[in-house]
Amino acid sequence: MQINKCAIVQQIEKTIQHLESHLALANVHMVDYFHKDIFIKHIPENIQEEVNSCGFHNAIQAIHDQQTKHLPNLHQYIQKSMQLCLKNTSICMSFDQFRTRLEKLGCKQISHFKLDIFMKPKKSHEVEVLSGAVAAVHDIADTTHIIDIGDGKGYLSSMLALHYKIPVLGVDASETNTNGAVNRANKLSKVWNGVVTNVHTHKTSIDLYKQITKYVDETIDFKELVSNIFLESSERIGLVGLHTCGDLAANCLKIYNKHNDIKMICNVSCCYNHLTEHLGKERIGFPLSNLIREKKFILNRGARMIAAQSIERILHLKERPSKTIFYRAIFEILIQQSPSDVKKTQVGRFRKESSNFVDYARKAAGRINLPLEQSDTDISALYSKFEHRQDEMDLFYLLRAMLAPVVESVVLLDRLLFLYENGHTESYLVQFFDPVVSPRCYGIVSIKI
Repeated sequence: MQINKCAIVQQIEKTIQHLESHLALANVHMVDYFHKDIFIKHIPENIQEEVNSCGFHNAIQAIHDQQTKHLPNLHQYIQKSMQLCLKNTSICMSFDQFRTRLEKLGCKQISHFKLDIFMKPKKSHEVEVLSGAVAAVHDIADTTHIIDIGDGKGYLSSMLALHYKIPVLGVDASETNTNGAVNRANKLSKVWNGVVTNVHTHKTSIDLYKQITKYVDETIDFKELVSNIFLESSERIGLVGLHTCGDLAANCLKIYNKHNDIKMICNVSCCYNHLTEHLGKERIGFPLSNLIREKKFILNRGARMIAAQSIERILHLKERPSKTIFYRAIFEILIQQSPSDVKKTQVGRFRKESSNFVDYARKAAGRINLPLEQSDTDISALYSKFEHRQDEMDLFYLLRAMLAPVVESVVLLDRLLFLYENGHTESYLVQFFDPVVSPRCYGIVSIKI
């Protein structure tokens, strides 16, 4: 599978064209659903007619069952959105295609080792797949040290050090995370030989894995860090990141592009809602590519928020939104009706689930210091007025979520194009993980050959 810059540009053009038609829908805030008549304003009329005719509940069932052909306009919208999902494009590689490409570059095989202790199943799946891929790319790029950006608890780093014997420096901005990574690595090293060979040993070294607490931006000098911490110089460094948050993923790509001594990168990102979008000529988190910057295309926060959702998991589990989302939309009407000047309207989550809407409204009002003059009977009556519209709102939530993979696509395609614009033609977009198990399943890999 050979990818070129022209193909990436064409895919971006198609993705942006679809998004521009539905960007208002993507940026809707669910709290405004009732008091701003969101369904009528943002769902195309032809789709409204279809779902009104068949019923909201039946439409939800059809989407969950992925049987929507009898609703042609709804079906067309869903199909177009799914076609733009990365895994359904010619730009994104499957893991098998990625393996084939690495073999052509000299990799003999990508090995796998599954570790079930000290990790939940999701993290175990991610570390098993990504550590093998990183080790293979590390060999091809002939790097001497790996730097794990956003190291967290050190899941990936400790696997690379203990199993693949690669010197790794874990970098995290949180001292708490760094300390946790140290403790976890020490515990893991004590039982490592027993895990691998089923023979318990008291002596296993974790010296290949070092940790440091440091904020990462474009000014960081990783070559100096490696020299100071490992007490040896390196002209060939690799960068990795498993679920680097927000702008951190973009910063990693910019650092890779800027420094000749960084020879490879393997980055799986997350938390698109924390991305900052460009301000004037300054490069922030999105977009990175000149193409999208010149278009002056902006996602805005609502669209970036929904990109964190997983339509694959929603459809697989036939999920509906939390009842709390429905409650919050009705509670917004109470806020709008209040004569008080409420400055804080972000309610957030409650530790204990509310037993009913009256319970929710009282707790929410207390959290934002909203004086509620209505009686419990009045609040309950307000809920009764909207109760029959829950299926309608749930359907809207599903239709909006269909845009999640499209937003994710434009963010990651932008990053891939940024690499190609800067001459890094051995760059790939890869689906590493099962999206139901790990929704943020795509990674960007680049090698300086």
